Amino acid sequence: MIKKIKLSVVALLISGFASNTFATELSLQLNWKAGGDHAPIYYALSKGWYADAGVDLEVRQGSGSGASAKALTVGQAEIAIIDTPTALQFIGNGSKMKGIFVAFNDSPYGIYWKKSSGIETVADLKGKKLGAPSFDAARQMWIPIAKAIGLKPDDVEWVNLQPTGKVAALHSGAIDATTHFYSVHFVYEDIFGDDLGYALMRDNGLNPYGLAYFASEDALEKKNDAIKAMVQVTQKAFAACLNDPKPCADALSNAASMKQSDALRQFEYSAKVMTGELAVGAWDSQRVFKDYDVVNDSYDITAFDPASAFTNEFIDYSITYP
Repeated sequence: MIKKIKLSVVALLISGFASNTFATELSLQLNWKAGGDHAPIYYALSKGWYADAGVDLEVRQGSGSGASAKALTVGQAEIAIIDTPTALQFIGNGSKMKGIFVAFNDSPYGIYWKKSSGIETVADLKGKKLGAPSFDAARQMWIPIAKAIGLKPDDVEWVNLQPTGKVAALHSGAIDATTHFYSVHFVYEDIFGDDLGYALMRDNGLNPYGLAYFASEDALEKKNDAIKAMVQVTQKAFAACLNDPKPCADALSNAASMKQSDALRQFEYSAKVMTGELAVGAWDSQRVFKDYDVVNDSYDITAFDPASAFTNEFIDYSITYP
């Protein structure tokens, strides 16, 4: 009996070693530090879903969509989460990448100000100071944003800020307005209360795809099967988290040393721009073409076929939004 138990333990150890040995390593660079929109990733990791699918997923913290796109371009990451218009700009400048999964079906761009500053609508931003880091996704898309809200790009003065300095600068009056993703909308509500003014771009004439997962062409060629497995696990995780947010927020909280209540609120606000009409993570080609037109009209890029910028080949169409 003892001999059988020993053999069973050895078999389990060998099995576990083989599983780890034959798992395909994939690196994923986030668009930013771990936050609400990443809860499904950490939930899937906590459940062992990626490992079960044969993927050893390394998650790296990010510092903006532009930095993630650069990391993908130079081979420092195999998959990266990038704001879609930013990715299209990089592709138009020669980067070899392709969208494989849509995280935000709606644009998360928001502009925030204090009503007490005299700003009532986005038209009042003319002549004002807007503050954001130079690599801020909405700042990088300021040309089409300005056009959508009826301003010229140079109607505002941009002030460079550290990523964590937006709220303080707005509160002190050092800037008149700032840009931020809707996933942290509640932070502005908590701090500014009834004095908060804001505009969401999806409600103001500009609603491109938001954050999405892009893979380098090199990774797509060399690790096609692993990327397919990773995408379908991520689909499963997004569906699970949208159906029951708390376990996913708990996984994010544990992984990122974040208060559980903050993790839950961040995910719940992120969820407001996640869902779409197709399968989880699937691209609508007509929308990609429209997003391409916006980028092509606003920036100096080399023209390319928008169909080459994305693929739905890894999508499991049976996984739908709850």
